[in-house]
Amino acid sequence: MKLRSRLSYYSLVIFSVLFVLTSVVIYTLFYRWARQNEYKNLQNTTLVAAVYYLEKDEQTHAEHVSVQNELQRLISKTNIAVYDSTDKQAYGHMEQDVLISPSVLAKTRVDDYHVFESKTAFYAGIYYPDNQGDFVVFTRSSKESFNELMYVLLGILTAVFLSSLLIILLFSRWLGKIAYQPILRIIEQVNIRDHQNLTTPLTLDNSYEEVDELVQSYNRFIKRISQTFNIQKNFIDYVSHELRTPIAAVLGTLEVTNQKDRSVEEYKAMVLQLDEYIQDLQSTIDHMMLLTGAKTNFDFALMRIDEVLWEVVEHATMYYNAQIEVYIDVQDNQLLEIHGNDKLLELAINNLVENAIKYSDNQTVYLSLHDYNGVLSIRIVDHGIGIPAEDLERATQNFFRGQNTGAYQGKGIGLSMASIVFSLHGIQMKIASGMSGTTVTLLFLKA
Repeated sequence: MKLRSRLSYYSLVIFSVLFVLTSVVIYTLFYRWARQNEYKNLQNTTLVAAVYYLEKDEQTHAEHVSVQNELQRLISKTNIAVYDSTDKQAYGHMEQDVLISPSVLAKTRVDDYHVFESKTAFYAGIYYPDNQGDFVVFTRSSKESFNELMYVLLGILTAVFLSSLLIILLFSRWLGKIAYQPILRIIEQVNIRDHQNLTTPLTLDNSYEEVDELVQSYNRFIKRISQTFNIQKNFIDYVSHELRTPIAAVLGTLEVTNQKDRSVEEYKAMVLQLDEYIQDLQSTIDHMMLLTGAKTNFDFALMRIDEVLWEVVEHATMYYNAQIEVYIDVQDNQLLEIHGNDKLLELAINNLVENAIKYSDNQTVYLSLHDYNGVLSIRIVDHGIGIPAEDLERATQNFFRGQNTGAYQGKGIGLSMASIVFSLHGIQMKIASGMSGTTVTLLFLKA
């Protein structure tokens, strides 16, 4: 069942329950009011009947005639019974009614009045002491008009209920269609996604807050997938491009070596060269596995970025005998705690530091952490050859190398890889460079 239909039926059921409960309350209250009104009118009629039969001797003829006319208007004498102190019917033409028993008469004398009902009539009695004796006067009225009134009320409530059900059903389906329209537009946009436009964000106009949050969550999810795909694609390109070189070098070295006998020194040199090629190949494979998620699966957890930096410094010092000065100016330690993947960040920052070491000919590299208006900032500064202004915009592209890097070995993948990793973590990377060196600034906007 579709969501909008389900919501319509839920609305219908809820309305039905509420309307039935309300109708029961209305019917019950009206029934009690109408019955009390019947009793009140019947008691007044009973008093008129008592005056007519028992006060005749104390009234003028004109007064008696007036009372007689009023009584004829109100009730038939066949519905009047006046009982004396011996419970015998003294006046009135009501036939013997078993419901007006001696116990009912006695209760009326004690309470001064008494009302009750049967399936067909209402009864009202009053105790009326007179100079002729003490009497109990009872009148009764048919419930036919009362029952008709209640049937009319029940019919009105039923008709209103059925018509309201139809209106609620149509109205709720119409509202459901309006409310469901943004979801339908989302479904339409998702259905036309393929490998070419998978990462295109969803767009909605005239939506509402909950659906906007859904769209934003989807777009954030797609953005993360896009970043992951970019990492994997870049390294597939990187592997296909770069594995050829060390493999070809290994095969070429072995082929040349096998062409003639070599001295021990030549074999040792060849082994060292092969080891260099294999180390290069191993490094490439490790980077590929790391960034494609084979080792980390991009698990993000709470980590300290300063610990990552010290790992990078230790690596650079050990392998390159680098001179690195570290300066930390962060008072709030919470800024150093971020959600991220420590292996990916270590790899990315290590690439930046290695570039600084390599292109400055192993001069001192300055690495500092700052609290930049509540945002963690990392700066990596070197005094190397720098990046020409015309090359800055392309510095993070795959396999791109600057015009002035010909004398240095490299694959043109370091900055590209670092840029993708930082983007995955919500870290903004800025590169400023000139003839006297390069400064890379990292702003941890999601720290």
